[in-house]
Amino acid sequence: MRLLVAALALAYVMPTYSILRRYAGTRDDLTLTSLKVDGTAAVAPVVAKDLAQALGSTWASGDLPLTAALSIKYPGRCRLDLSSYESNKTLTVASSNGKRRAEGPELVAAQVALDELCAFFAVKSGGDGETRAAIERHLQALKVDTKQVSHVRFMGQLGFAIGAKAEGSPQYWVYRDRVPPDRFLPARVRFTDERGTWDVRFIDFTSASVTDWVPRVVEVYKGQELHLRLTALSADTRADLESTKF
Repeated sequence: MRLLVAALALAYVMPTYSILRRYAGTRDDLTLTSLKVDGTAAVAPVVAKDLAQALGSTWASGDLPLTAALSIKYPGRCRLDLSSYESNKTLTVASSNGKRRAEGPELVAAQVALDELCAFFAVKSGGDGETRAAIERHLQALKVDTKQVSHVRFMGQLGFAIGAKAEGSPQYWVYRDRVPPDRFLPARVRFTDERGTWDVRFIDFTSASVTDWVPRVVEVYKGQELHLRLTALSADTRADLESTKF
């Protein structure tokens, strides 16, 4: 009987509305008003050469290492700064409720990373259903078919994939078996837009320094190639972001 119950539980596919509602509830319960996350960035060789030159960094091969700082003012305002270890030059991308801004040299993967981080981790509202609806609007803008849900496995964990199953279809994946089990944390979002075909992966929500405010690691792939990896090392919920330009 227990095996039958377990099999039925695994076979059950939750509707998109329920998945997004449960995750949205955890975001609305956050007491944070701002968040500053410091860490590192690794820019893949495929895009490292030109960026290193623009930032005044020495690069010959391998990943280009940079410092990274993510700033969030809830709801909906985000900024990502990538800086060289060898100069005072910085690449900045920002988003204020969907309005993008950039300073310094261009790295498209940085803007893609920020767009998705902001869409899923800077959402927060006091209105019933507003956060869930905002996430659903974002998925629909990426052309994710929110009427289709299936089981997937990602990073060794079971989860749900929202979107059509066909190869190359836009999809949003969530982790299913986190603790507590009803948080349904973002795992992956795949889509194609005017900038290219993207796969943004959110990895590890077990870090004591950032908990589940943001993932410890974010990877951005363009096509099959990794372009950018962000790693969070510390977080400050009391950072003064009043003068930060988003």
